[in-house]
Amino acid sequence: MTGDARDLESALQLSRGAGWAYRLEDWRIAQTLGQGVLAEAEERVIGSALCWPYGDGFATCGSIIVAPSMQGRGLGRALLTRLLELTGDRAVLLNSTAEGMRLYQSFGFRAVGTVHQHRGRIPAGPGKRGASRHVRTATANDLPAVAQMDQRALGAGRGSMIAVFFEISSVAVMERDGRVQGYAICRPFGEGRVIGPVVAAGAEDAKALISHFLNGNDGQTLRIDIGGDSGLGPWLAAQGLPEVDQVTTMIRGQRPAISGPERIFALASQSFG
Repeated sequence: MTGDARDLESALQLSRGAGWAYRLEDWRIAQTLGQGVLAEAEERVIGSALCWPYGDGFATCGSIIVAPSMQGRGLGRALLTRLLELTGDRAVLLNSTAEGMRLYQSFGFRAVGTVHQHRGRIPAGPGKRGASRHVRTATANDLPAVAQMDQRALGAGRGSMIAVFFEISSVAVMERDGRVQGYAICRPFGEGRVIGPVVAAGAEDAKALISHFLNGNDGQTLRIDIGGDSGLGPWLAAQGLPEVDQVTTMIRGQRPAISGPERIFALASQSFG
């Protein structure tokens, strides 16, 4: 897959056929940050698969789509085979639907958790939802601290992704005593905006960071993807973001160790991790 107009437009049509609310810009960002392959038949794109390497030891993959008319012919297996050639010896993480689990298990992936998608339109309302005086809008000077914090929470570096997000997104940081202790990003995606990643040392800080964007997006459709162990599900539902979908997190290899007190409370996306 390349970043030329034909590949991106073809991928967009493929995702629309699968019922995904991607925009052309979502595909452009995904391709820019990672690498992937497309399958073609009779000059028509019929499949896609992308991966995002984070250093030499870890990668995520996603956007694995097979056109409905081509399913059941082994195309998903062929795409995944090519994708794993790109990731090499890295540990690989993905989020699977129930339909895809058997395929991924046959490649050595094992289930390690769940991801829960919450989505809803934020109603206009009086007052501030969980506003915190410690949360502020980030500046470019915060980028190094945010990238380092993200690396500690993930166990692998994805500084280039964070840098791109700083350019196209709204970013908030949690700051105490002059030290950044958490961050959250909100960017355009699909039919509205997505909140993530959210990285913090505790759930209350994560809620305060998320609330920063709940307060600033009245009338917008917001999406957030959280791990099953985040503890944020009931709180998000109470904020007007009910759970609408669930997938299974699977990994092939060993996930890198986390080196700091922070943890990931919301994913950048189900593909990016």
